[in-house]
Amino acid sequence: MKKLSLVAVAVAMFVGSAFAAWDYFPPKEAGKGQARLNFEYGIPAEKVSEMSLAVKGRYSIIEGLEAALSLPIPLSKSYDGGDSPDGYVGLSVPEIGVRYWLPMGLGFYLDFKLPVDTRYDKDDLAKVGYEPGMELGVGAQFSTKFTEELSLGSQLGVKVPFEKADSKVQGGMALVVGAELDYSLGSVTPYAGAELEMGLTTGAYDGTALEGDPAPAGMDVWIGVAYSINDMFGCDLSAKFGLLEGKGGKDNTPITIGFNFDFNF
Repeated sequence: MKKLSLVAVAVAMFVGSAFAAWDYFPPKEAGKGQARLNFEYGIPAEKVSEMSLAVKGRYSIIEGLEAALSLPIPLSKSYDGGDSPDGYVGLSVPEIGVRYWLPMGLGFYLDFKLPVDTRYDKDDLAKVGYEPGMELGVGAQFSTKFTEELSLGSQLGVKVPFEKADSKVQGGMALVVGAELDYSLGSVTPYAGAELEMGLTTGAYDGTALEGDPAPAGMDVWIGVAYSINDMFGCDLSAKFGLLEGKGGKDNTPITIGFNFDFNF
């Protein structure tokens, strides 16, 4: 049961990450795409560490219209040096997304988290209250260049969870506000950004709204540097810090080190 409880906490933290149909900046040109291998090492709480992969891809179908896919794959979870919980490794909740950008730097996105998780026995996870659910993300993005080197990407949107089929639980809606600054130095681009998520509603059980307050606000702040190896390959390294109660509480700051390897086609 302790292992299952650890699994439930791990799942809730892992699948809560944002996708926003790739990033805050405009899509690639029509007919071009990108495949990405993402590796992350995280310390979400004291004495806890985790590693994960994600396989991602995006493609611009026509000018301004992009479709994207993310397949997260948890690799390991350790508590105080112990082994990963049984069944932790495998394909987690996939996400698909589309974005459409207008020429003036304004775009709109739709994200879907799919209620699919191949890692665990359904009956065991029901004991600790975990059930993968569908979630819709919808919003607007805006990007502009202040100079040839300095670019801003930003986003305003909402997350709308759907009712879960077995438990009849529906999470609360949340507002998401984020921005990132990139400074291009040719093949090297340092960047920094932040994303704030605030609960708007309390959620519901079997169609009845729950009492209490919405989920507390949480913020991710990140810094990183991207390197363009050539027109075909690129990589970047980043560090992300979780702040406020919604990301770990006042006495805990989750830290995630991320590495991306990109293939452009």
